[in-house]
Amino acid sequence: MKRSLLFFALLLFGASFLAAQSASLGGKVTEEGKDPVVYGSVALYQNGVLKSVVETDIDGNYNFSNLDPATYDVEFTYLGLQTKRIEGVLIRSGKAVTLNAELSPEGILIQGVEVTAYKVPLVEQDNTTQGATLTSDQIRSLPTRNINALAATTAGLATADEGDGINVRGSRNDATNYYVDGVRVQGNLIPESEIDQLQVITGGVEARYGDVTGGIISITTKGPSDKFSGGIEAETSKYLDPYENSLVGVNFSGPILRNKKGVSILGFRVASRFTYQLDDDPSAVPIYRIKDEVLANLEANPVIVKGGSPFVAADFLTNDDVNVLDVRPYEERSQYNINGKIDARLSDAIDITLSGNYNDREDQFTPGENSSAGPSWRTLNSHNNPIQYDTDYRVNFRIRHRLGGGSTGEGADRKVSAIQNASYTLQASFENETTDVSDPVHRDNYFDYGYIGKFDVDYIPVFEVDADELGNIFLNHVDYREVLRGYDPSNSPNPVLANYNNTFNLPTNETLNSEQPAYAIQNFFGNNNNRTIDDLYAINGRVTDIFTNSWNFHTNVGSIYNRSFKQDNDVTIFNANASFDLVPGGSEKGRHNIQLGIAYEGRTDRQYDVNNPRRLWTAARQNANGHIQGIDRENADTLGLYSQLYDPAGIIDPFFDAPILSLTLTNPTDARFYKAIRESLGLSLDTYVNVDGLTPDQLDLSMFSAKELNDQFILSYYGYDYLGNEFDGTFEDFFTARGDDNIRTFPVAPARPLYTSAFIQDKFTFRDIIFRLGVRVDRYDANTQVLQDPYSLYAIQGASDFHNNFGGDRPGNIGDDFRVYTDTENGESIRAYRDGDNWYQADGRPVNGPQEIEGIRSGLVFPKYQDPRAQEANYIKSEDFNPESAFKDYEVQLNVMPRLAFSFPISDQANFFAHYDVLVQRPNSNTIATALDYFYFVERTGTQTFDNSSLRPERTVDYEVGFQQALTTSSAIKISAYYKEMRDMIQLRTFFPVPIVGNYTTFDNQDFGTVKGFSFGYDLRRTRNLSLNANYTLQFADGTGSDTESQRGLTNRGNLRTLFPLTFDERHRLNVVADYRFSRESGPRVAGAYILANAGINLQAVAVSGRPYTAKQVAEELGGSGTIGAINGSRKPWNYTLNLRIEKNFTVGNNIGLNVYMRISNLLDTRNTINVYPVTGDPEDDGFLRSAFGQNQITTISNSQRELQSYLASYQWRLLNSDFYSLPRRIFVGASVDF
Repeated sequence: MKRSLLFFALLLFGASFLAAQSASLGGKVTEEGKDPVVYGSVALYQNGVLKSVVETDIDGNYNFSNLDPATYDVEFTYLGLQTKRIEGVLIRSGKAVTLNAELSPEGILIQGVEVTAYKVPLVEQDNTTQGATLTSDQIRSLPTRNINALAATTAGLATADEGDGINVRGSRNDATNYYVDGVRVQGNLIPESEIDQLQVITGGVEARYGDVTGGIISITTKGPSDKFSGGIEAETSKYLDPYENSLVGVNFSGPILRNKKGVSILGFRVASRFTYQLDDDPSAVPIYRIKDEVLANLEANPVIVKGGSPFVAADFLTNDDVNVLDVRPYEERSQYNINGKIDARLSDAIDITLSGNYNDREDQFTPGENSSAGPSWRTLNSHNNPIQYDTDYRVNFRIRHRLGGGSTGEGADRKVSAIQNASYTLQASFENETTDVSDPVHRDNYFDYGYIGKFDVDYIPVFEVDADELGNIFLNHVDYREVLRGYDPSNSPNPVLANYNNTFNLPTNETLNSEQPAYAIQNFFGNNNNRTIDDLYAINGRVTDIFTNSWNFHTNVGSIYNRSFKQDNDVTIFNANASFDLVPGGSEKGRHNIQLGIAYEGRTDRQYDVNNPRRLWTAARQNANGHIQGIDRENADTLGLYSQLYDPAGIIDPFFDAPILSLTLTNPTDARFYKAIRESLGLSLDTYVNVDGLTPDQLDLSMFSAKELNDQFILSYYGYDYLGNEFDGTFEDFFTARGDDNIRTFPVAPARPLYTSAFIQDKFTFRDIIFRLGVRVDRYDANTQVLQDPYSLYAIQGASDFHNNFGGDRPGNIGDDFRVYTDTENGESIRAYRDGDNWYQADGRPVNGPQEIEGIRSGLVFPKYQDPRAQEANYIKSEDFNPESAFKDYEVQLNVMPRLAFSFPISDQANFFAHYDVLVQRPNSNTIATALDYFYFVERTGTQTFDNSSLRPERTVDYEVGFQQALTTSSAIKISAYYKEMRDMIQLRTFFPVPIVGNYTTFDNQDFGTVKGFSFGYDLRRTRNLSLNANYTLQFADGTGSDTESQRGLTNRGNLRTLFPLTFDERHRLNVVADYRFSRESGPRVAGAYILANAGINLQAVAVSGRPYTAKQVAEELGGSGTIGAINGSRKPWNYTLNLRIEKNFTVGNNIGLNVYMRISNLLDTRNTINVYPVTGDPEDDGFLRSAFGQNQITTISNSQRELQSYLASYQWRLLNSDFYSLPRRIFVGASVDF
């Protein structure tokens, strides 16, 4: 209760002041004689646009607060003194920049403005936030366009390969947050050409940042300019490498409206880019792809008969049947991006910004491409690769109001206020992400996925021979039987799958099973020895498993991506921030920069997944006639006589007739299909329906009830009903909602987690030491129902209730809420107690686990349920089910996070800094456990890992100390040491014992990790032609789990608490960025021209020690088993990468700038090892063929009808995995024009 009151107190306090950004600029303005300039004007410009104006106080001090991180020009003006302009002042987020100015008396300079260039200090005075900042010019010069790769030049950041996920100082990659213009974003980022400033925060996180446990990558976009300008860029690798990576982009910027003074008060910037990649993840190893003519033959006859047995035809391919490619086929990716920004200056005190971003991406991919085992589509079926469509858009609105407060009064009565630079900012953002993944041909035509052809199935009556007491023989009608009469695949949308049946040589223009008459007599005539539909290799909704792949390495030809998936996520964010400067004793005696604010984020996540559309035919087949229970001879009606039957002697006897009896019909619960299909076809309920004789356009999901589809595990959804219509109801609606026909519809509520926060922070200087003190409170609410007890689907009685109801003595150490287990179902004799994860004997003695309790260790447990109806079989599926007997509201999580940092400038040449942070991040994966999951809890326990909506936020405690020292006037070093503890990290967990199912696997907050690191940085500012930035990181990242599923297969051993190196641990990483360039009139001179003027070369070098892996003992196909040594006890080899950019700038006319460049990624085409096979430690040999098991496999194949040569070739094609190596060399040429 106290924590809740604290949170809301901060919330209200923040709401009263609203909020701000933390970048600030301040300093002192003096005359040459060192007297302060009193009430002088200081103006701030960005891209020529006036952003803000302040006055100096009586001590000559000025201060801008609540600034956007960017590069500014600062102009100092005072009547009688020369105006001075300092250009290129870099303002970083979270930093207080000091900029002093000395003005000359007017007349020393003839006219105009004294202009100087800002020089970024080698040693920052404010070192309270750690990381690095890249400006737009630096980004443009680097030989990469990927934002993660740009960020990875920072010390402490690790990435396996260019563009891969970022690990910040040993944290998981999902602990890295991205911000664009101060708002956290979930989807695509903006093009790097639109970045004005990219800041990487690795430590010393300000209180205004929350919901993060790793690091922050914050992007500030470019804004409007004072004059109309634009740019065009184009880049391609076509003809230079095989991957054809190309882009083209344009941007325009300028004023829309000016005031009477000619100052822009409304401006815009818009930019767009289109990117195309023939191969979006190039391979460093050869790609094996079947030749077109061989593919055509395989598709015509995918199954062959050899020695009287059927085989997959692809099992007999050799190296002569494949092409060796440099490019992964059918891996195209295209993306269109547009960004816009409008800035309006309503007055000197109020400005607003409206910005937006739109991304549309189409990405074709290969299923199973980089999986460590199982078949891949690459070699035989990549032309059927599915396509993923992603669309993402964001809209961001901000209003900022500077209230001032610097001084009051006029003339001699003018006084400096103790509260200065007061301002507040209101910001709202909306983001939507949609994803659609499906087969590129069938898309959402779900019944096309499994359709093979039209099967004419006849339902014939079945009779049995009987005799009366006098020996008279007669026939009884006992059943009906399916007989295949015809097969027509001519209109199949999956013709290659239909060809799987070619070996049967079934005629398509004549009747099948013609020898079978229109009836059968059991054990006498027309017995079921004819060809049935189930004999075929491919029927509607099914292909025989043994023919779906070749050697279990390659997916067979004709395979269809058996999934249609869509996702729709909305994020609404509101931030209110405020800031002001408190100067109680005047600006000369210190300044407190106070910041505070609140934030709200609401998500609505929806997902609709038809995860096995082929099974729809199975569902239709099972439900079409499921209401027919056969023939009940005792109660059946006689419908007529069946004449012209053969007599027992086999001769047609016109007088030998048999009665046809009526079928027994039922009305299945929650069933719809059997009625709907007959209504569609105009058939009565007592007529059999041949589903396999229908075409896809005759079927629709709406014909089924929700339960008919869910019973087949065809669907997975939330935020939708079972038909894919958006649903905005509640968790409880799943159990109560019904359609117009009173059949339960089982809609699932969307995931709607809520996140709110409040913070307050004070940054001040005390005896030259800059302190930053802050506290943040985060509130996370999953906003859904969760299991009351993870050990049981239904709530279990507490000890107090049990003993009150059934008597008996309760041991003194057993609490009121300890759960009670009895010795029999619904018994009254206690077997054990449980408090959370702690178990107790019936007499109260604690034990180490349930395995130590007799009768419990087997997993067969009998809890005493709170609701007696829970004893019923599958009570949750009952129409009388009460959700309160199983579920409760999520327990809201409140977390208080103190933040402390200080920076001690020993001089302007040296600085000592340190920080202590407590960071908390809400669970960002595995949190959506729906009512649908629990409805099938018993059925899915053996095959499904359940998400857990009860997950709590993860927590990190971070410490760092460091020192920065200037070595010369152009170089400096920076040294720091850091330590962090990561707690409550998400990991798999198996709960045991659990009633009915024994155990199940879900996720829980149980991982722990520590990171110890040291970083060294060297910064050489441009000296003559060279600038150099280098950093080295030594790190030890250990923990109980590297990701949420790293303990898969180990959870049955209990909760592992042993620390081992994390899979992304890098002991050593060295980054070097060297930039060598000539200025306008420098370099070699030929015929009077400086041929290398404005030319430059940028070289990026990376050296990284190998990441850990777990060595295995027993070689298996594409893997291994039996751990050798410790988990992650072995290391992969070092990786080395060089990237290069060569460029030259030209000036065309007066206002047109041309930049021509070449950039090369992985200059030396180094084949760096990213992954290895665990037995050999080799990326190209798993060791299986040389093992005893492999030799047995070879012997078995040699003695079979299959070819060993084909097996070995196929094995090699699959063994080479492009994911085991870094990206190969890619060469780009490009040009950009600015005007």
